[in-house]
This record gives sequence, C-alpha cells and structure tokens, in this order.
Amino acid sequence: MTDASHPVTQSALETFARDYFNGLGASVQESGEQWQVRLPSHVTVAFADSQEFTVLLGKRDAETDDDDVVLSPESEFTQQLLDEAAEMAPIGQLALTNDLIDGGHRYPPWVTESDVSVVDSNFSPYYDRTAVCVFVKIGVETVSEYQTQFLQAVTVDIESEQRLPGISEILVEGFFAPGGSLTAGKTEDDLNGSSRVSSEKLATAISAGQEAAVEAVGKEIAEVRHSASRSADSEFEEYRQLQEQRINELRSEIDRLSDLLQDLATDVDGAESQQQRVEALEKRRELKDEKEALGNELEELLQEKKNGFAQEREHIYDRHAIEITAKPIASTIVVYERGEIELTVSQDDQADSIRAPYAVGAGITDDVVCDSCQEQFSERNHLTIKTDGIGCQFCR
Repeated sequence: MTDASHPVTQSALETFARDYFNGLGASVQESGEQWQVRLPSHVTVAFADSQEFTVLLGKRDAETDDDDVVLSPESEFTQQLLDEAAEMAPIGQLALTNDLIDGGHRYPPWVTESDVSVVDSNFSPYYDRTAVCVFVKIGVETVSEYQTQFLQAVTVDIESEQRLPGISEILVEGFFAPGGSLTAGKTEDDLNGSSRVSSEKLATAISAGQEAAVEAVGKEIAEVRHSASRSADSEFEEYRQLQEQRINELRSEIDRLSDLLQDLATDVDGAESQQQRVEALEKRRELKDEKEALGNELEELLQEKKNGFAQEREHIYDRHAIEITAKPIASTIVVYERGEIELTVSQDDQADSIRAPYAVGAGITDDVVCDSCQEQFSERNHLTIKTDGIGCQFCR
C-alpha cells in the first residue's frame, strides 16, 4: 500500500489552494503575505461568506477582519478548504498509459536482484482495464492516545480486485503530490470504459481497498494497541495496589474495633450506674455494626482478589480498547493498459529475451516460470542466462 500523506507545509498548502481557486475559476491577486480572491458569481463555497475575500498566509497571532481567512497548516479555514475539495470531487478519472509515464517500466525483483542487466524493454498494450485508486483515512482512537490518523492510497482492479501498489505510487507521487510532475492525459475515448463501471462493482472494489488500507497500517495499529495495552496494565496495577492497601486497612480497623469491643465488654460489666451501662451498650452496638460493615467489605474485596479483580480488569481493558475507523474520502477511476512486456537482458556477454504479462504502472501481473524447470521466478529464484538460454537459479 502507499502512504498518501504529505507534509502539511505552508508551501504545499499555498500550491494546493492556488490550484484549487484557479480550478473554481476564481481570480487570485497575490500581494506579499496576502491574496485577494474573487469567486465567479455562480460558485458557492462553504468556507467563505462572500464572493470576494482576503486570504492571509501563514500563522497569524493578531485579530483578523471578519471577511479575512488564514491559510496555515493549523487554521480552521485550511481544514474547511480540504474537506470541501474532497466533497466536490470525491471521484476523479484519468487514463494511465505507457506514453504518459514515458515508458518507465517496472521490473520484477527476480530481474532487479539478479546478475543480469536489462538492455531494452518493449511494452505491447493489448487491452485496457479499469481500476479504482481510493484514498482511505484511517483513524485509531484510544483513551490513552486520543487519535492517530493515517492516509493510505490503494488501487484495486475493478474486475479482479487485484491490488496494484505500483499504480498507487505513480498517482500519489506524480499526480496528487503538491507540485507533481505528471499531468493526467484524459480523453473521452480513454475514459469511456469507466462510464460502464457498475456502481456495485465500484462499491465492492472500494470496500476491498478499505480492507487493504487497514492491513497496510497493521504494524502501526499494533503499536497503538500495544501502547493502549500498556496503559491498561498500568491502570489495573494501580487499582490492584489500591485494593491491596484497602484490604490491609480494613484488617487493621477490624482488629482495632475488636479491641475496643473487648474493652467495652469490661465497661458494661463494671458499670457503676444504669446510665453508664446503657451508654456502654449503645456504644458497643455501634462498634459491632461498624465492624460488621467493614467485615462485609473485606469479604467482598477478598473474593474479588481471589477472582483476580476480573470485573474491574474487564472494565479497564474494555475502556482502553482501540477503535479503528476506515473512511474512503476520495477515489479516482483509472483506465490502464495491460499487455505484454519483452525484456532484453544480458549477462557475461550473453544476451537473450523474455516475455511476461505486464500492466502500465503495476509491472508484471502474473507469475512467470522458468522454461527449463518450470520453477517460478521470485526474489530468491533469480533470472539468469545459461549457455542454452534463459533459466533460473534452481536449474543453473
């Protein structure tokens, strides 16, 4: 999977905002640390109350006028701008062709990690396929660590649901990164296949992308879960120690009351008047009631201790459990070329060629086996050139 997040720097925000305003048809007059923006009369946006407003660049400590907004990584206006941009164009379209990426082919590890050199590569497109690149915002929320967020880009073939990480990388870095170097070459013919994508298949592919995105940050989620578990351990240990302390306090208090009751028994027997006897009996009843209440509390605590304080333990660990959310915030339908690539390779003054199924941006799409021994090429079983032609490490 591809991490689609980019540093939210001031320059990146300004590049994005400038492109976004231009896309709305707005006029932007830049003057130092502020922009004067005028929106077309037919454009309505939630982040501005009027068609003309001033954008102040960078963090501002001083008060601003009512019609002014601040563009900075921390500002409320920036979040509103990003949210509205995603809502206005949640699904985009583009055609990814071999020409668009200047024939920059992706070689498999059984070639790149081998001793052979790629002399030439030629891609022959046979047909177009449709995929969807979905941007998924993943939130991991806990009591101890309020919320951690990730943004992952996942590309999934609409028909096969095959994951295409190479295409995600190209789109994120080439098209969607601030100042990206590629420009989408969309035409009506290139994208006519995307209009035939059923909403059911699109929804299924996006759902598969959500699952893949969560899997992609599994390590990070595990770290958050481990951190939350440590916090729960610490809280439970603190609770256990407090209960142990309370048990000791109760035992001491019960022993003290037992001594007092014994003394009162002597006072009752040795009372010099009826009044003194009544007072001693009343006091003894109060102490007995108090001792009984403390005894009941001690008995309950000892039973809880015997059970490992299971109820409180469950309560604490449930409260520290992590909550994971995955929300698709934008998608791009991608028409991409599939076909066959021919790699001409050389090794020790010998040269040969090999063909393999290939997709633009995705690389080799299927397993390729050695013609000599039928073993699958892999990162461990590299391509090699033998005297009788191309082979692998296993049959070298």
